[in-house]
Amino acid sequence: MYISLKLNKLLMLSLLGAVMLSVICTAVFQTTTPVSMQAQPVKLAVIMYHGLIDDTSKQNQYFIDTKYFEEDLKYITSKGYRTIFASDLTDYFEKGTPLPENPIMLTFDDGYYNNYAFAFPLLKKYNCKAVISPIGIAADQAENDTKQNTFYSQCKWSQLKEMQDSGLVEIQNHTYNLHHIDNGRSGAKNNPDEDFNAYKAMLTADLEQFNTRMYDELGTYPNSIVFPFGSFSSDTLTIVKEMNFKAAFDCEEKLNFLSSKDDLFRIHRFLRPNNMSSNNFFENIYKESGV
Repeated sequence: MYISLKLNKLLMLSLLGAVMLSVICTAVFQTTTPVSMQAQPVKLAVIMYHGLIDDTSKQNQYFIDTKYFEEDLKYITSKGYRTIFASDLTDYFEKGTPLPENPIMLTFDDGYYNNYAFAFPLLKKYNCKAVISPIGIAADQAENDTKQNTFYSQCKWSQLKEMQDSGLVEIQNHTYNLHHIDNGRSGAKNNPDEDFNAYKAMLTADLEQFNTRMYDELGTYPNSIVFPFGSFSSDTLTIVKEMNFKAAFDCEEKLNFLSSKDDLFRIHRFLRPNNMSSNNFFENIYKESGV
């Protein structure tokens, strides 16, 4: 009987040891496993539009027929893709807010009036979201435009607010007045050999001016920067991060695989061409990306 009790005691100690070892190993694994290994990267196609027109003969590299945009929305919804905002991405990486399955993002650069006249009604029709990034000074100047033209006019702040308030459009920063190429500067990118402090002061002032105007008119601040012409440098990224922007968009045509907050400062976008069906356009995106 003594031997039996001794064996039982040894068995219990062995089991207790095994349990403790399991707890320790689990704790160590949970504290040392990086987040990027706990989940698959977010696969995201971001589509870049500029202007929509209702006259096919006036199409160019950046202005496409409205029918193509509607065809894109039909394709997206029929294939089960869900449109998201830039803030949906930042919330996912910062707060763990879930993203929908098969996310995709639609973006419009420059803030043309046709985004309001043509794109917005279609977004409402198909219940899709889009990110519009206007040029700040152009939105200010549009206030004096009494006869807005769908081919060249810009959105007024009131029109941007109406779209934002619908819940289908998110407004982001496209600089206040850096959407040009002159004196060696391309958009928001610093000039070669430019003094860093001088560049930082210039860029900060411009982006803050946009932020202030947007808050005054829309009651919200942008959390992302959309670089004009996709031009930026490592100094540009340093500055926008210090300004507490959460994401930055370029013009490199690649599918995104996002694993961390740092990846959000190089979000790539595909320019929508004016001579390709939606089916071919979207299939090429994933085919050329090898997925």
